[in-house]
Amino acid sequence: MKKLLTLCAFIIFSCSSDNDPRSEPKFNVKETVLPTVSNIGFDYSTTDIEGWELIWEDNFNGDLSNWNVWKGGAFNGELQFYQPDNLYIDKGYLFIEQLRESITGVASPTTSVTKSFDFTSGRLETIELYSPSSKGTLRIAARVKLPKGEGLAPSFWNDGDPWPTQGQIDIMELRGGKTNEYVTNFFYGTEPDTPLNNPAITGYTHDTGIDLTEEFHIFDAVWSQNSIVFSLDGVEVRTLSSSEFPYVEELFNKNQQVVLNTAVGGLIFEGENFNVAAVPAKSYFIIDWVKIFKQQ
Repeated sequence: MKKLLTLCAFIIFSCSSDNDPRSEPKFNVKETVLPTVSNIGFDYSTTDIEGWELIWEDNFNGDLSNWNVWKGGAFNGELQFYQPDNLYIDKGYLFIEQLRESITGVASPTTSVTKSFDFTSGRLETIELYSPSSKGTLRIAARVKLPKGEGLAPSFWNDGDPWPTQGQIDIMELRGGKTNEYVTNFFYGTEPDTPLNNPAITGYTHDTGIDLTEEFHIFDAVWSQNSIVFSLDGVEVRTLSSSEFPYVEELFNKNQQVVLNTAVGGLIFEGENFNVAAVPAKSYFIIDWVKIFKQQ
């Protein structure tokens, strides 16, 4: 089950209800002192969304009833244990908290075997699924403030079960201390656990020339039948077209959920001198909103 040996994949799974981490409660019960948010950075204007109809949004002013929340370990050699306790809503923001703390829990969603973890974090997925085949061309966007720190991998992406038969679209993956760049990619296959595309070719690292952790930015992807267009703060940074990249068109009629998480370590850092001791004791991936539009 989804032990993908590539650089740029955080993956979803299908499993029995006995081990499914998404069946856990949807909100934390512990208390913590959350960071003060300075709400500076890019946000959409009326002009930016002209021609687009908003069909779904979460501004995090209530609860997490629109989301499934993980509790358990993950794949890809990641070091964190995901739990609802690391998710907070406060003053219109979602905080995904990463902590250096010892905990014992199930090693992955496909086993009852437990293991020790040195980090905890949070991961959540929309309950509703989305596809441009049923709703028209989609624009999937999030306004976020990224955490800074060695070994952290905050991500905003889409995917569906069983992986990768419904495809996966990586809208934003940050890799640790490289705060000026982020990764986009996609995956598709006709058999579970077997992607047909070569992620070394379809993956792209965008060097923004700025520190992405200093303020809020909007990452989005426009998903249509023949292309996936990635943008940062309203400016296109990369296009995956079906004429250039096989399997893009196959994603058109697939159903995917939106995913937000912060991983610690994992295969995304393969080939790098990853220093576990340098991982922050605490960090926060802060999400202002998630919105889905369809083209008018």
